[in-house]
Amino acid sequence: MVHVATWRWLSTKPNGVLAALMALQPPDGDAEKTPTSSEIPVAIRCVVLIMELTVVSGGAFLLLLISSVVGALVRSLIGENVVARMCEAAAFGWGLVTFMSWFFQKPKREFMRRLTRFGWSDAKTCLTSTLLHSAAVLGLTLWDEDQVLVSWRNVETAVRRSDGSVATVEIMQNLLLAPMNEELFFRGVIVLVTINRLQSLKWSAWISSFLFAAIHLVNARRIGTQYSASYVAFQVLWAWLVGLFLALQLAVSESLTQCLALHMINNIFALGVSKTRAMDVTQPIISCSVLAALTIYALAITRQLQLLSNKKAGGLKEN
Repeated sequence: MVHVATWRWLSTKPNGVLAALMALQPPDGDAEKTPTSSEIPVAIRCVVLIMELTVVSGGAFLLLLISSVVGALVRSLIGENVVARMCEAAAFGWGLVTFMSWFFQKPKREFMRRLTRFGWSDAKTCLTSTLLHSAAVLGLTLWDEDQVLVSWRNVETAVRRSDGSVATVEIMQNLLLAPMNEELFFRGVIVLVTINRLQSLKWSAWISSFLFAAIHLVNARRIGTQYSASYVAFQVLWAWLVGLFLALQLAVSESLTQCLALHMINNIFALGVSKTRAMDVTQPIISCSVLAALTIYALAITRQLQLLSNKKAGGLKEN
């Protein structure tokens, strides 16, 4: 039987905007008790959620600026880009965890302990993802005789600079640091804030997946130089699909570590995809690949929704 995570620990006491309202109340015993999320009308909860998403997004942006300054300082002191990027990511991650610990009124140690668990079930999920991605790459390589859409040449282009040297910083950024930052924010922040306020696992997944897809639209400014228009469109669609899957997986497993591992696996295999070739969906290899990917993710998402529907996680609404 698959274990479905419970999320009651998020809302054991007022937090976020409600905690701020409670702090403004007079200390006398006649003050009205601050209501919990479940006691507030849905319309009010939605308004509070918008306020909280604005606050956490602004806080994350400020942390990005601060971490960039940290990275620049490290780079100026030791002149090593790899170490500077790692320090930058560490500063952002530590700051975000500290911010969320304050937001949810939970100790950092407890907050991270709950989200970084990784057991045998998580390992099996990651192994399954690796095998499916490997089978997809092998099938595309055997089918595509020209090996333009997915090929080792695309990997070489992604991991090497124009002078032939290994792009160590870019590899680390794409395969480790970017997935870590994105999981911390979109799953570790957006999903949890939405679960906490709306008391709905499914709605939290939908909202975070749309925001995750929207942020990938920033790559549209690189169309014609680094990416083709069809690649950016596919990337946005893929980000929405993968974002929905990862958000639901977090809701089911309560493991942010598993989401990070799955994100890294996705990015590793994405190195072989051509970023500059126009994707013609009328070609059999393109259309069949897209349909196969959509089918696999649709089945996985359906399974996740069934798990959430069969067992109300911590008494939260599932619709």
